[in-house]
Amino acid sequence: MTGRRKHSIDSTSTNSTPRNKSDLWKNALEKDLGDGVIIQMCGLGSANHVVYARMKPSTNTNGDSAANNTNNDDGTSHAVSLGKVIEVLVDQGWRHIAKSILEQGVHIEADSYPSASQLLHLGAVWILNETLYAKGDSAHAKRLSPKDEGTVPDWEDMTLRVHYVPERFYAGHEVDWGKYCRGMLLDASVVGVVGGERVHVPVTGLPDKKDGVIVYENEDIGFTILNKPGGVPINSTLSNHAEDVVSMYTASMKERQGSPESHTPHVSIPLRIETETCGLTLASTRKEFCAYMTKLLESMKHVPTADTNDDKPIIQKLYRCLVCIRDPNDIDRIEKMTGKTLEHYVDPKSATPKRFVRHKPTSPESKMQQCLMRITSVGDEKYRAACVSSKYSDSNDCTLAHRLWNPHVAHPAEVLGVSYVMQLEVELLNEAHRPHQLRGQLAALGCPIVGDEAYGGGVCEMGAHRHTWNRMAVQLCKLEFPLPEWRKEEVGEGAEKKVKKVLVPTEQRCEFRLGSAWWSEYLVDYERYL
Repeated sequence: MTGRRKHSIDSTSTNSTPRNKSDLWKNALEKDLGDGVIIQMCGLGSANHVVYARMKPSTNTNGDSAANNTNNDDGTSHAVSLGKVIEVLVDQGWRHIAKSILEQGVHIEADSYPSASQLLHLGAVWILNETLYAKGDSAHAKRLSPKDEGTVPDWEDMTLRVHYVPERFYAGHEVDWGKYCRGMLLDASVVGVVGGERVHVPVTGLPDKKDGVIVYENEDIGFTILNKPGGVPINSTLSNHAEDVVSMYTASMKERQGSPESHTPHVSIPLRIETETCGLTLASTRKEFCAYMTKLLESMKHVPTADTNDDKPIIQKLYRCLVCIRDPNDIDRIEKMTGKTLEHYVDPKSATPKRFVRHKPTSPESKMQQCLMRITSVGDEKYRAACVSSKYSDSNDCTLAHRLWNPHVAHPAEVLGVSYVMQLEVELLNEAHRPHQLRGQLAALGCPIVGDEAYGGGVCEMGAHRHTWNRMAVQLCKLEFPLPEWRKEEVGEGAEKKVKKVLVPTEQRCEFRLGSAWWSEYLVDYERYL
């Protein structure tokens, strides 16, 4: 098998600019498999690790392209499957990476470069029409799955887009998506109350080797409360369709229900929660419940900016976070803000880290949008803040710093310029469509969240089973919304009038609360040895 490079190409994961179709494969790496079968690849060295691959079209004596199958001397054809092309690409990708390891000493995370079958399982492979792509149309790209591995497409106008270094979210594998949280059983650190009655764990839902994520399931109304690990996205990404909340919980539902392969349960997330945030996550398992929550969100009013707490929102979300305190005087300053409505402005379309300002822009052309939040409590049960700065490496303060940040650095808090860490509970008052609201506003107050590197909170690293990932000290610790009930309503007019069941709110509430977060045991140990 030989390889050769020719011409040049621009390789990107998406395409919106029309280009000449003949230019797409310039400078493509070619791999000759023998018998006239040549695989072309572009983008192995690209920064975004996206490779385009196809079987090179053969040209007959009339100059016509014939790319689907090449012919043997006896007239039979070589059927080149999708899996075969991906295997060639992965093999060549490893050669490229091995060179980087040897020449540059690059660290390679385990499983960072999956096999062809793993790439298909992760949803990192797409097939697209080359003609449409050349015109700037990427909308018709189709994500492939393991069942497509043996498919032989019409290679004459089809190309693979392979994210051969897909995003990985290993934290999702550290929990059981089909079992209940241990915190509901052992120390009551996870509490749920629905319609005035406390929820209980069914015997079939008891966690085993791994802790479960389920807090509550209601099949009749159609919703589930999950205790999401931090570092797991809600929905799939361009390169990963397997390690997100919707995909992993859907897979557990199919397994528990014994659903056929062709049937996929409905799962959607009506309340937005960022990838880095852990904690209570509302999943809809019926379309009617998703529509119900959408209506509630549309009916929500902004809380007045007056420093009162009289208005309780229809949907209440409370966040618990551990923040960095650089100046000890900031402990008193932050505590005095408790109960007050804090106002910031941000351009939601700006790059990360986003800049949040305290004063409303005066320019009428400003695209800045208002963000409101309220600090509801400061500190834990015993202490307002915990010191993490000490000149003694074996001190209690330094031990806490090592557990929160890099254990290999002698004084990680001093490197960050952090003196204390303090736990806050914060309510966002107008959360919709404004990313990084909590993170950016706390950073603007001078107290970034622990582990929020983008906003100055350092890197908090977690490791398990040969993998490492970063985590952030922010948790959605309380979620409350009206308990709905089914009601029949007439829709349409005249002969088209019909009765359908819809969900409507009642006076009763659904209330869920987490009593501790992943960093809570660190604070408990710190206080124990003071």
